[in-house]
Amino acid sequence: MNPIPTEDLARADYYAVLSRLFFAPPDETLLATLADAGNVAEQGALPVAWNALCAAAGATSAQSAREEYDALFVAIGKPRVVLYASWHLTGFMMEKPLAKLREDLAELGLARTGDILEPEDHFAALMDIMRHLLLDASRTETQRLALQQRFFSSHVSTWCEKLCDAIEEQPEARLYRGVAGFVRAFLEVEKIALKIC
Repeated sequence: MNPIPTEDLARADYYAVLSRLFFAPPDETLLATLADAGNVAEQGALPVAWNALCAAAGATSAQSAREEYDALFVAIGKPRVVLYASWHLTGFMMEKPLAKLREDLAELGLARTGDILEPEDHFAALMDIMRHLLLDASRTETQRLALQQRFFSSHVSTWCEKLCDAIEEQPEARLYRGVAGFVRAFLEVEKIALKIC
C-alpha cells in the first residue's frame, strides 16, 4: 500500500463534506461540526469561502436545512436546481456525459451499487469519486494524480460553475449559497493543484 500525503487527506475531507452536503440535507451533527470548524485565520478565497460556509451552517437548523434542500433539489418534475452533469452539459438527463462517465468508472473498476437509485453523474457521486481517487492507496502517488487530473477535467470542471450559478440564483438558497461559494473556491484551488487550465 502506498502512503497518502497529508495534503491529499485534507483534500479528500473537503470532497467528502461536499459529497455529504449534496447527497442529503445536513443533520444537526454535521451542521454543528461545520459551525465549529469555521474561523480559519488564513487569507485567500478558499479560507474566506470555508468560513462563510461554516457561518451559514451555524445559523441553520436541521429543519431549515431540510426545507431548503427540498426546495432547491427535490421535485416530482424538474427541481429548481438539477444536480446532474448531463443536464447542465446537454439540457437533458441520461445523455452522453453520463455514458462517458460510466465508461470511465468501468475502467477504474467502479460502479453504482444496487441500493443507489441516482445516476452516477449526480454531483455528490462525483465528489465521492474524487475522494476515492485521492485515497486509493493501491496506486502510486503519480498514478493517483493522473487519474484525478483526468477525472476532474472530464467530469467535474466541465459543469460545476453552472451548478453554482443555478444555486446562487435561487432566493431560497441560504445555507446552500454558502455551499456554492465554497464549491467555487475549492474547485478553483483544485484546478491549480491539478494543473488544469
